[in-house]
Amino acid sequence: MMRKQARKVPSERDLKVFHEIGEDLLDYLYGGLSGRFQIAGHKMIDRWAKPYRNKIVLEVGCGHGHHLLYGGNQYTRYIGLDIEYKFLQTCKDRFPRKMMINGDAYALPFQNASVDCVLSVYNFEHLHHLPDSLSEIRRVLKSDGELLVGLPAEGGFLYSLGRRLTSKPYIERKYGIDYDAIVHWEHWNTFNEVIEALRIQFVIESMRFIPFSFLPIVHVNVIGCVRARPT
Repeated sequence: MMRKQARKVPSERDLKVFHEIGEDLLDYLYGGLSGRFQIAGHKMIDRWAKPYRNKIVLEVGCGHGHHLLYGGNQYTRYIGLDIEYKFLQTCKDRFPRKMMINGDAYALPFQNASVDCVLSVYNFEHLHHLPDSLSEIRRVLKSDGELLVGLPAEGGFLYSLGRRLTSKPYIERKYGIDYDAIVHWEHWNTFNEVIEALRIQFVIESMRFIPFSFLPIVHVNVIGCVRARPT
């Protein structure tokens, strides 16, 4: 599951700068054309999640609450979980009536088979120990529950080209950091590696790509959405 090539390590300075600007980047990445693709991913996940809007829905890695902001569903029993307290505070400020938990994706603070639907949008690519998180998600999901995942097409040609033409020049010019090194360090898993890990513990029921759903190929798309059930 791990990449075969050596990982490019950012400098300590670049990592420090990146962590300082991380919150700003969460919102910045929802602007422009790339933001439209990301929002489309949220809407796709929300269409699948519609049957669960009055059931217990857990979002792992809720960040600033972009799924609630752009998805559309009015979840009545939503729980947002994130390891970054500062991200979670922004999410709580935006959605004060929703339940937010500062928690770990590798040790979910829920009982076995207690959640109807788990969402994770643009998060799995960052998890260093993805199989451990998937085991936790499978543990807390009910037997008839679903895992709905949104993923950037990391490792694909179009996604990489888009980043090179948009966020890379902007961030390097504004902050003077090696963005390629940061992305390689932060995006631990490619799209295909996430799918490989999912297939071990879940049954993938369907997959949709954005923007070219009629071409289900990673290299010509930007976002992939996955619908899965526990084995």
